[in-house]
Amino acid sequence: MSFLRSEEFEPTTFIESPPFTTPLQPNPVVLLAILALCARLHKALPDALNASLEFGWHARRLVSEEFDNPTLANVQALCVLSSHEWGEGNASRSYMYVGLAARMAMILGLNQEPIGTNPLENEVRRRAIWGVYMMDRCNSSGRKGHSCISLFDIHVRLPDHERNFIFGELQTQYFRNDIDKLETDRTKISCNGFMIYLFEIWREIGTWVGVTGSKSEPLAPWDSQSPFYKLSKRLDHFEEQLPAALHFSHLEEHISYGSAADFAYFHGLFFLCRIFLNREYFYASPDIGPPGWWNALTAQLFDTLDKLDSITKRLKPMNLMVIAPFTGFQVFTAGATSLYIAAYPAKVLKQHFPNQPTQRFKALAKDCLTELNSWRQSWGLGKNWIETLHKLQEMFSEMADLQADEIRHRDYKGG
Repeated sequence: MSFLRSEEFEPTTFIESPPFTTPLQPNPVVLLAILALCARLHKALPDALNASLEFGWHARRLVSEEFDNPTLANVQALCVLSSHEWGEGNASRSYMYVGLAARMAMILGLNQEPIGTNPLENEVRRRAIWGVYMMDRCNSSGRKGHSCISLFDIHVRLPDHERNFIFGELQTQYFRNDIDKLETDRTKISCNGFMIYLFEIWREIGTWVGVTGSKSEPLAPWDSQSPFYKLSKRLDHFEEQLPAALHFSHLEEHISYGSAADFAYFHGLFFLCRIFLNREYFYASPDIGPPGWWNALTAQLFDTLDKLDSITKRLKPMNLMVIAPFTGFQVFTAGATSLYIAAYPAKVLKQHFPNQPTQRFKALAKDCLTELNSWRQSWGLGKNWIETLHKLQEMFSEMADLQADEIRHRDYKGG
């Protein structure tokens, strides 16, 4: 920011004839990528969305000339542009950009712990590779996703706390694999550090749901060798090892401290993991498995859905939401899951959960649609989510009418 306010920065010539900049100052492609991602949210702009698209066009033009020039700035720009393109619904372009960023990062050695003498530049390099990693995991989740970068190739410490980074008071952080060690002081691990760890669990859940899922899984979900059981236990263990300050019950404290955005984004990811897992077996018969198994799974699904929904309802009125593609996906997931639950045979649901009327979930889905509608002028992808939710409304409504009290997996025996 000091550079942008200085006499060295000349807006009319900066793009074509930029001055020499250090790694801590933005070159044109980085600045344009940031503006492409963020201008859409600037309410003072007369046409914010088109401004983002214009910045994005210039950023793509410049970065296309840099495809064979691995630099830290180009890695950063490609990663930010990947998020911008994903938000615009250009999934293929987003996937290719983050893939190129990953290759550049590896060539530059960003995957190795930096040994420079400037602690701030070292932290910037760490954040660059972890940013690529997280953007890659967002892009590669699900049936057709393939990771561009392997976790085993990254030998870099986790990012420091935001406050330490902002004020330049950096502290040595743990490596990712240290999180599971008993001797690790987890209170020293940043929220982003835990989020990086969680993203790998999210990728595994997304892959299992997208490729196998409950329909093709040969093992019963209560079998200790089944993917569902193992992934659920990993989530349990992860939640248990979080330091007290990162428990979701401390949302209000993070609002007061000014860290609510990262905190909510992190927990939104955790809630997505739970929802994707548990809803795979929600339509099973309540009497399958060990006594009370389905009830416990369903109660956890309801509780997780309520928590995910509460993030938006609490933070949006305060303008504290991270308005990003992945956040929009969280809202979309809450809406789609609510419709999925609302289509469950009402008689069976009322028998086991008398305080969970179908209308409650229809109302929750409507709230999610309203939220996505408020973003549709900012994100092209939001329009696709809205259309999908409307189609799901029609489909699940018809399904509820047809199935009456019939439910799938009634005779579930592990297949």
